[in-house]
Amino acid sequence: MQPFGGPVVFYDGDAEDGLSTTTAHEDMDLVRRTLLGLGDGGDGMLRIYRPVPTAAFSPRDTTMQSYATAAEAMRKRGFEPVERRAGGQLAIYDRNALVIDLVAAHPEPRVQFRDRFEGFASAIAASLASLSVDARVGCLPGEYCPGDFSVNGAGRIKLVGVAQRIGRRGYHLGAVISVSPSEPAMAAVAEAYQILGMLFDPATFGAIADLVPDLDFAALRESMHAPINGLVAGE
Repeated sequence: MQPFGGPVVFYDGDAEDGLSTTTAHEDMDLVRRTLLGLGDGGDGMLRIYRPVPTAAFSPRDTTMQSYATAAEAMRKRGFEPVERRAGGQLAIYDRNALVIDLVAAHPEPRVQFRDRFEGFASAIAASLASLSVDARVGCLPGEYCPGDFSVNGAGRIKLVGVAQRIGRRGYHLGAVISVSPSEPAMAAVAEAYQILGMLFDPATFGAIADLVPDLDFAALRESMHAPINGLVAGE
């Protein structure tokens, strides 16, 4: 049994340049509805897009006493606070990022959970490497939303955060890729993590453009499509 199941349909509801035409709440709801729909024979989905400013709190974050304060602080900064269903810690991103949502059917989604994480992160890192980015899978001390399958640049800055949620008949893998530097996002992360009492080292906050300045969104988006789609196709 291969870990990624499938098949999936490429989501075509975004603008041609990948800019999302939906709100952060609608983005989260699309993933939720697609994951639930797998149980009724619905299609899986691959979506690669540039999101609106979003503060995506994890389920654990929302149980913290300071959650409401952090959410309001993010709203005041222009980042729409939402709850994502996957684990981890708060992730904050905007139009300077590229988001990947992969939702696919799987007969036993809890099986090969770690293999799925590893394959997804490795595919993203390989795609970045093909564009001359020194991309490595692994967690950096002090990175925001830390995870074993984060992708970093040159062992110095976090470039990609990865999360996974398991449903009854499938799974959702999500990735946030920092493409261009975003001072508003970094300032928001610093404030929110301080409010929530979570570790964050600003030196680990970076973007692909810090390593490869001339890489554009179109090239990056195109480079991700075939490798990620290939995972669910079993290639």
